Amino acid sequence: MRTVQAAEKMHGGNGGIWRRTGAKTVHWNKLSVILSMKWRTQFSKNFIAMPLFSVGLTFVMTLFYGSMAKSNGKALDDSVRGVALSLGALMNTTMTGILCTGMALAEEKEKHTLRALMTSSVNGLEFFLGSTLPVAAMILIVNVLSVPAAGLRPSAAAWAMWLGVSALCAIASTVLGMIFGICCKSQVSASTLISVPTLVLVMVPVFGEFSGFMERASGFLFTGVLSKAAAALAAGTPRVDGFGLGVIGAEILLAAAVFVALYRENGYERE
Repeated sequence: MRTVQAAEKMHGGNGGIWRRTGAKTVHWNKLSVILSMKWRTQFSKNFIAMPLFSVGLTFVMTLFYGSMAKSNGKALDDSVRGVALSLGALMNTTMTGILCTGMALAEEKEKHTLRALMTSSVNGLEFFLGSTLPVAAMILIVNVLSVPAAGLRPSAAAWAMWLGVSALCAIASTVLGMIFGICCKSQVSASTLISVPTLVLVMVPVFGEFSGFMERASGFLFTGVLSKAAAALAAGTPRVDGFGLGVIGAEILLAAAVFVALYRENGYERE
C-alpha cells in the first residue's frame, strides 16, 4: 500500500507512463508495484504449497504408473504419462488459480486493504490485472514443469499447443478465483466455498475417462479442454478443436462480466 502511494507521489497524477483502455487509464508504474506485491505473495507459505504439490503429484503418479507397468513386464506408455500430466495440471490450474486468487482477495477484504487501495490512486483495472497476471504466470510455469515431471518430450508444435491452452485456462481460473474472493469475507470462508467448484472442475474430467456422461460434460469445462490437451500432447497429436477454444473464451468472458458486476455492487469501483 505504501509503495503504491509512493509511486503516485513520484510520478504525479498525469506524469506516469500510462495507456488508455476503454474508460480506464492503466498507469504502468502503479501496475508494476501491484504485480511485484502479488508475485511475492505467490511465494508465501500459504500459497507456494499449491504449485509445488501439483508438480510433485505429476511426478509421483508417473512413478506409480511406471511401477505398475513394470510389475506387469511392460514399459510405461506415453498415454499413461498423459494421465499423470493431466491430473497435475488440473490440480495446479484449479488450486493455484481459484483457491490462491480467491483466498488472497478475501484476505485483503478481511484486513480492509482492498478498500484502502480503491480509495487511493489505484483503479479497478490496475488492481484486476495486478492480481490475476502473477497467478496466471505461476500456473503456466508449473504446467510447463509438469511436462518433464511426467517424462514427456513433446515436439515444438505440442509445446505451443500446451502453452496456449494452459495460458487460456490459467486466465479462466484466476478470474473465477476473483469472483469467489470478492464474495467471501475471510480466507476461511473462501477456502470452504471454493473447495466445491474446485472438486467439480477436477473430478469431472478425471471421471470422463470412465463415464460417457462425464466425458460429454467435461467438454463444456475449461478443465476438460485442458485434460484433452494433455492427452493430445502425450499422443503427439497437438491440436485443440474450435469448440474447446470457444468454451474457454466464453467462460473467461462470462466470469469477467460476473466479477465486474460484483465488484461494482460491492462499491469498490471508483468513478
